[in-house]
Amino acid sequence: MRSLLDILYPYRCLLCDASGGLLDGIAICQHCAVDIVENHLPCMHCGVPLKGVTEQSICGQCLSKPPSYQRLWSPFIYSQPLEWMIQQLKFNDKLAFGPVLSMLMMQKLFCWHDDTGWPEVIIPMPLHSARLRQRGFNQSELLIRPVAEALNIKIDSTCCQRVRNTQHQTGKNARQRKQNIKGAFRFQNKQAYRHVVIFDDVVTTTSSVSELTKTLLSGQVERVDVWCLARAEKY
Repeated sequence: MRSLLDILYPYRCLLCDASGGLLDGIAICQHCAVDIVENHLPCMHCGVPLKGVTEQSICGQCLSKPPSYQRLWSPFIYSQPLEWMIQQLKFNDKLAFGPVLSMLMMQKLFCWHDDTGWPEVIIPMPLHSARLRQRGFNQSELLIRPVAEALNIKIDSTCCQRVRNTQHQTGKNARQRKQNIKGAFRFQNKQAYRHVVIFDDVVTTTSSVSELTKTLLSGQVERVDVWCLARAEKY
């Protein structure tokens, strides 16, 4: 049946519409895939892309003020064409981009994983109920669910809520983002989680994941890591 469907409805690249040279199981051709910028040498703590370094290092910001989370992992830099793909998913309801982005992330995660152990649970970055109704889905949960299922890691999208309907972070500087997100989350650790991963689709200034991390740690979580699909360059 799969072979028949491939003949009748062949995969085409979601970026250039090519029907040949596609990545294995992913609707992106090899030519377009090389344009997706990988985050090769990020800061070991916050994941920000570092320039001019030849080995793993820590950025000046993390040296002066380490983040509250343990480590942020991001396989890609938030730039074109990945930026356009994420925006098509989030704002234009192009759900076909979801499985593609999940598969791209999953391939890098298996290569990156170290010996610190997998988390007990993944918490997708919560949306306020009003925004969830407006969008119809939580893009962070949509992206991470196939990854969590492949790793056999639980997803919990109910233990943490966004209780303030904050303004969009787009267009705000780091200070404004931090103030905008303050006190936005509520967490109930009924399952006594100890090692938690927060997943967000894009991390820019880390204000949202930092605020959520503080909320989780105040709920007796011992270790918080952050995973995201794409990390913005120094903001």
